Amino acid sequence: MAEVVKTEHPHIVRLEGVCGGEPVIDGLRVTVRHVVTLHQRGETILDVAEVLGITEAQVFHALSYFFDHRDEILALIAREEQAHARFTRS
Repeated sequence: MAEVVKTEHPHIVRLEGVCGGEPVIDGLRVTVRHVVTLHQRGETILDVAEVLGITEAQVFHALSYFFDHRDEILALIAREEQAHARFTRS
């Protein structure tokens, strides 16, 4: 079983071996990065919740984590975008 590493945000955890160790919503495989990416693309809180099958409160928790760890999450988003760009060039 993966080791749960709690963060200062009670509903955001890291799980060794799950989603690359990225911060996720507790009990789910939904990353903070994914929530933030959708929200930055213009999706509303309700839209993000519906698309990911989570509650609006969980969206807010993920966004709260992002605002406290902006550099970390933006680096994860940039890494994902670079990987996508490399994949689509092939």
